[in-house]
Amino acid sequence: MAEDAFALIGSIYDAVGEDDAVPHVMGNLSARLGATLAFWYVVRRGASGDAVRTPFLFEGGFGVREDTLREFREEMWRHDYALRAASVTDRTTETHELISTAELAKNDYAHWIRSSAGVDRRIGRSTDLGGGVVAGWAFHMPSGLKRRPRERAQFDILAPHVRNLFRLTSQFGEIRAQREGLEHVVNEQQHAVLLLAADGSICWASDAAHRLCSRNDGIAWASGKMTFARSAEKQGFDSLLQRVLKPDPSSGNGASKMAVSRPSGGFPYVIEVSRTPASFRRGVHGGATFIATLHDSDRSTDGCPEIWREMFGLTPMETRVAMLTMRGLSDQTIAAQLAIGVGTVRSHQKQLLAKTQTRSKAEAAHLLTRIN
Repeated sequence: MAEDAFALIGSIYDAVGEDDAVPHVMGNLSARLGATLAFWYVVRRGASGDAVRTPFLFEGGFGVREDTLREFREEMWRHDYALRAASVTDRTTETHELISTAELAKNDYAHWIRSSAGVDRRIGRSTDLGGGVVAGWAFHMPSGLKRRPRERAQFDILAPHVRNLFRLTSQFGEIRAQREGLEHVVNEQQHAVLLLAADGSICWASDAAHRLCSRNDGIAWASGKMTFARSAEKQGFDSLLQRVLKPDPSSGNGASKMAVSRPSGGFPYVIEVSRTPASFRRGVHGGATFIATLHDSDRSTDGCPEIWREMFGLTPMETRVAMLTMRGLSDQTIAAQLAIGVGTVRSHQKQLLAKTQTRSKAEAAHLLTRIN
């Protein structure tokens, strides 16, 4: 096999994952074979085994008029004998037919392809991709183009790699659909969610996360990473990612959340970070190591102090300390606003942690926010 054919095989795998992978590869193969047009399709195997009931997972054509492709999609695929063969067996079948006068007389598909495209001969393959999915592709040669001595041999060398292209493309299509469905749900429910790579760079952000960070009120992003108004909080966030990435069971510090103060004086944000499961990375987003959720405590705070008191048995003063603590105010500022001593503030905060069974102000803020 010539070196350019090896390069062609390499280009097949280079295209995997791209939006136009199949048209690109089939165009290159058509040019190599001298084909006038090409069809391809990926369908699910019929429930009865003798027919494919619902076309197509995806299909397309190269060098094909739109009306011809539409006719194929709507009707003529049913008469393609190669597709029928693939729908009842797990073995790969090949077709290398000359469209003879006798063939034209007995085969609707052959008659249609001659009248629609003016071609005499096709070389193609249909194959089972597994999981009840069948693929087929065929290159149609122009009238008068004789079969080259090595044509079939070269086609058979390329065919397994084309099969891999179709199999991987169908899998990428399913993954893309799952990912788009997940993104739609997250955006519909107005969750501020970010997917982060291992170095903290942003892989994806929901609409709500975009809006929250665009306020530039304690949290924003620049150069593809989250930024913080206070350098100490940036360091705390980096440390949080490392703890989630490499938890230390012996330390007893399993914190996966932190509070971020807001220069506007509003309730602080709470960032909750978790590691993405391996199944999520395999099936939805391979580059995402972390899922970060941004909780905005200011979105709904009216009436919540009464709920906190009922649920945790907080005293009126403990409730007021809790509200001001959630705003990110210092102990000294809280003491001044409530006209009590700093030691008393810290005593109320200690009671708050005990009654809510939390271990830090950030964890308590997260809990109260979730109750909101």
